[in-house]
Amino acid sequence: MNARRMRPSSRPRLEVDWVVVPVTGIRKWGLSLLLVLLAGGLGFVGWTLFHEPVEKKARRLIQQATAYEEDLHRAGVSEGLASEFEQGTKLLAQAKRDFENRDFPAAAARAEDALHRFELLLRLVNREFVGAAQIIAVSGRVEVQRANQTTWEKAKERQALYNGDFLKTATDAVAELLFADGTVYRVGPDSLLEIHREARTGPKSEPGEVKVRVGQVNVSTALNPSSVVTDAAGVRIHQESRVGVEVAEDATTTVAAYAGRARVTGSSGQAVDLADRQAVTASREGSLSARRAVPEPPQLEVPQANTLINMDQTNRVTLSWRPVPGAESYKVQVSRSRLFAPANIEVEATRLEPSVTLRLRLPGTYYWRVAAVGPERTASEWSSPRSFRAYTGTRVEELADTTPPVLSVQKPQQMGNFFLIQGVTEPGATVTINGEAVAVAGDGSFKKAVAINREGKSVIVIRATDAAGNTAEHKETVFVEVD
Repeated sequence: MNARRMRPSSRPRLEVDWVVVPVTGIRKWGLSLLLVLLAGGLGFVGWTLFHEPVEKKARRLIQQATAYEEDLHRAGVSEGLASEFEQGTKLLAQAKRDFENRDFPAAAARAEDALHRFELLLRLVNREFVGAAQIIAVSGRVEVQRANQTTWEKAKERQALYNGDFLKTATDAVAELLFADGTVYRVGPDSLLEIHREARTGPKSEPGEVKVRVGQVNVSTALNPSSVVTDAAGVRIHQESRVGVEVAEDATTTVAAYAGRARVTGSSGQAVDLADRQAVTASREGSLSARRAVPEPPQLEVPQANTLINMDQTNRVTLSWRPVPGAESYKVQVSRSRLFAPANIEVEATRLEPSVTLRLRLPGTYYWRVAAVGPERTASEWSSPRSFRAYTGTRVEELADTTPPVLSVQKPQQMGNFFLIQGVTEPGATVTINGEAVAVAGDGSFKKAVAINREGKSVIVIRATDAAGNTAEHKETVFVEVD
């Protein structure tokens, strides 16, 4: 892999001449100079962040996330939000381990994810939450349609959603939403849902309501219940519960309670109460099937979390988990992304035995999870994911690869003040555009719409970082004109 290095331009010479200027002119010049210095300072800060070494960035994000974690500890996290807080804490702990192992790109990505979650939790604790829900994670093509609008816009992390808004995911996409009452919705691929009603807390509390047109959502409630409606059924999910709702293309609705309780009412009026690990299906006409058992999620055994695998010694790894009583088979997924977006899934297999052996082709960080499949093809929820890292060289910190990754970027496509950035890098590399992480497909391709909110010339910086920490950078100069 070859990379071209840009030579810094020679320093321009400065010529000074003496002029006579009135006092008022000096005042104007002083104000102008102050503005220039401020702009220069902000520009320097921005340049520093965009060109920040990955080790320094990882350290900074870990420090920020740790400070937010301590703030939440002091403020106190309610029992209903404890699971989200625990997930952020686990991500931060993994980021610190990655940093110790000198896997700086992975450390930065995990610390940034933890920081984002802690920020949203602090907003909930401090009652600074905006909208009915906020998007906390996206991977792949996720779009939002505002109420009473006909156009779709690219969904962004931290974007607020309101009553009447639609959200849809493409075949290669997933998303996570956090509602004002602490309920988390994990939206699967090929899904379309509508925000029906905002959750209300207090003396006149009312659960939030989402309508799923097609696709799958997994709902985790906190201290308040939540409601999901489809054309075939309505589902009231009790507090502190985890429930999956899937609407098939034939309009049948399957509801599975993985933990806690839920009440399912078919459009025919028939109702069924679900307890832990129970499922029911509503036909297109709204009649309900008999309750059936949902298997327990498998418990992963080996490799242990964050195991390091030296590919110079072996390119094979065996994943194993504890057998689940009553399971007829197991579904296994291995991904480059913790969100397990379809575009980033490397392996998707069905096994009859509680293990699978993989052959590793590329170094990098991998995530894996398993679900048990019982009678009537009823699947458990996915196990908690684990990660392992494959590397080359005698030690991770002595990786021999010092060549920057390939980075090819197409000419930006302008849509008003939005610019569509598309390109390709080597598989396994991470990509940022103006400092924001971008989802990278298994083949190394990426795509992101970038909003430029100021008139005139702007520079978009695209950076790719490989598993060894080598970086490649590409800059695009764009112009925005205001009519």
